Amino acid sequence: MGQLFSRRDRRRWVFAIWGLLTALGWLWYLPFASGRGIGFHGLAWAYSQLFAIALLLLLVGIVAIALGSIALGVLLLMGLKPAWRRSARRGIQKLLVLLAVGVLLPLPLLPTLAVGYAPQARQVVSPWRTTYRTVYVAFPLDDNYGDLMLLQCRWLCHQVYRSSTDIISAGAAGLAFNAETNQVGLQLQGQWVYVRSPNSEPCTLSLGLTANERECRFIPNS
Repeated sequence: MGQLFSRRDRRRWVFAIWGLLTALGWLWYLPFASGRGIGFHGLAWAYSQLFAIALLLLLVGIVAIALGSIALGVLLLMGLKPAWRRSARRGIQKLLVLLAVGVLLPLPLLPTLAVGYAPQARQVVSPWRTTYRTVYVAFPLDDNYGDLMLLQCRWLCHQVYRSSTDIISAGAAGLAFNAETNQVGLQLQGQWVYVRSPNSEPCTLSLGLTANERECRFIPNS
């Protein structure tokens, strides 16, 4: 009886962890990395490091589904013979459970395959008891092009600026604070694209200025 309860407890823990990771990835990580949510920078980075495990589980699931489909076809053929019908039914039931596990197992980590939370552009300044940090987010299997997001963090972080760019430009992006003007500035591809004062955003613009747009003016500390 004690062993039975132990198995039940283990199953509950497995389902609880699976459900927690699924909610974390789909309901929080994806919106946060897409700039539509708030959260913890460190938690997003830690979750994104599960990419290799997610890729492995996905490949295992694909192989399991392929082999399971073949096995299912064999069992269905076996079920055509009355003598093997009962055994084929039991085999099909067990096989369907295994196929469901193969499909559901990688589900909690699939968001890491959609959006990578990369540290290449990590720069930090901390004025006004507030931390500003840059993060490069991109499709992890081809991260040459993605988005540079600027986070504003106190206890929680949220996006205050985002622009499409490439990984080299993101790595060369500059985040600076000028104590004399009391401003934070973000430079991307040679342009100051975001300038902020303690209580306002004096300038925000996208890359590739049009004739009607003005440049952001920011003088970094020498």
